[in-house]
Amino acid sequence: MGETVLRADAMLTPEGVVVGAELAFDGSGRITYAGSARPSAPGDPDRETRDLSGHVLMPGLVNGHTHSAMTLLRGVSDDEGFMPWLAAVQALEQHLTHEDVATGLQLAMVEMIETGTVAFADMYHWDERLIELVRAAGMRAMVALASFAPDSVGFPGVSSWTGAEAVEQTEALAERYAGDRQIRVAYGPHAPYTCPPEFLRDIAARAIECGIPIHTHVSESAAEVEQIRERYGTTPGEHLASLGLFDAEVLAAHCVHLTEGEIGLFARTGTAVSHNPVSNLKLGCGIAPLPEWREAGLRVSLGTDSVASNNTLDLFEEIKTATILHRGARQDAAIVRASDVLDIATRGGAEAIGFRETGALEAGRLADVIALDVTGSTATPLDLSAQPRALVSHLGFAATGADVRHVFIGGRHVYADGEHLTLDAGAIRARAARARKRLAAAGS
Repeated sequence: MGETVLRADAMLTPEGVVVGAELAFDGSGRITYAGSARPSAPGDPDRETRDLSGHVLMPGLVNGHTHSAMTLLRGVSDDEGFMPWLAAVQALEQHLTHEDVATGLQLAMVEMIETGTVAFADMYHWDERLIELVRAAGMRAMVALASFAPDSVGFPGVSSWTGAEAVEQTEALAERYAGDRQIRVAYGPHAPYTCPPEFLRDIAARAIECGIPIHTHVSESAAEVEQIRERYGTTPGEHLASLGLFDAEVLAAHCVHLTEGEIGLFARTGTAVSHNPVSNLKLGCGIAPLPEWREAGLRVSLGTDSVASNNTLDLFEEIKTATILHRGARQDAAIVRASDVLDIATRGGAEAIGFRETGALEAGRLADVIALDVTGSTATPLDLSAQPRALVSHLGFAATGADVRHVFIGGRHVYADGEHLTLDAGAIRARAARARKRLAAAGS
C-alpha cells in the first residue's frame, strides 16, 4: 500500500509549530513522518503528494462529550434553566424513533466532520446498526448506552430495552467491537440523580470485571448537587465513590460543581473529565474549575454536549470559549493559554476517551489530521515565516470550523474541499428536516 504526503504552510506538532511542513502516512493510516518539508523525490507511483499551500495542518479534534442523536432537537427550550430544559427535551425524546436516532447521528457526524472533529464520546441509545454508521463514516467514537434504572425504558419509541437490558447489550457490543480502531463501547448510567444506587453499584462491579469504561454526568448543575445532598447526605462525586464507580475507568461529563475534595478524588483515581463550557453557560449551570483541574493533574477533554444545549458541534467555538472564559472569570489573562486548550481538544481528548494512538501529529501515531484554510480575512495578516507561534494564536482565537477544508481519519480522506466523501450530507439534512417537523407536531 502506498504513502500519502501532505505539504502545507505550517503544522502543529507536539514539539511546536513547523513552518513549511510535511506530513506522511502509509497505507495503514499510520504517520511515518511529521516535520519540515523534505526535498522532492523522483516520481514514485506508490506515493501521492498533495499540495496544500494556503493551509495549515493540526490534529483532528476530539469531542469529549455529546449526545449526537439530539441534533434533531436543536433549538428546543433555548431560554430555560437546566431542569426545565431537561424536562422539555425528555418530553420530545419520547417521540423519537430508531430511524430518527440514526438520522440525528448522521447529521451530527456531517457537522462534526466538516468542522474538524474526528472522534467523539457519546451517550444515547446505541446498537450495532448505529455503530456501523459511525464506522462507515470513518469516525472514531466511544459509545455509551444510556440507562436510568434497571426496569426503566429510556427511549420507548426507539427500543424496548430497559436499563438492565442496556447493560447486557453494552457487554455484548463491547465483545463484538473489542480491538476495533474506531469504536469503544461504554456503560452509560445517566447520572447519580437519575440512577438508583444499587444499579450504579452493579455497573461499577461489571465495569471492573469486564474492563469496560463508564461514561456518566457528574455535578452538572447546582440543583443536581442539592438533590444528591438531600437524598444521600454527600456530594455526587463522593456518592459515586462510595458505590465503587471510580475503581473503574470513568469519563465524567461537566463536573461544574466539583468540590476541592472531589477534584483530589478524581486525580487519585485517574478519572477523566469533560469540560463543556458553552453548554454550561447556555443552561446557566456555571463555570467548571478548569484551572484547578489542570493544577491537580486531571485528565481533561473538551466537549460540546448535545446541540439541544449548545446549538452547534463546532469545537473551535469551545476552544476559544474555554480559553477566554476562565481568564475573564478569574481576571487573569495568563491562567489558561490557547496552547493548553488546543492540547485538551486533541491529545487530551483522544487519551481521555481511549484512542491513545491518535491526538498528535508525530511518527507512529494514526493519521487523524485536519487542514484549515488560512487565506481568508480572519487569517490576515498571518505571517508564519516570521512568527511561527502565531499559528497557536490563530487556531485558539480566530479559526472556526468553517475554515476546515480537509479531514483525514486514520489516513482515510473523509472530507475534501467542502465535500463529504463518506456521507450523503444533502440527503441526511433533508431527512433531518422531515423528522424535526414530525417531532414538533407530535410534541405540540
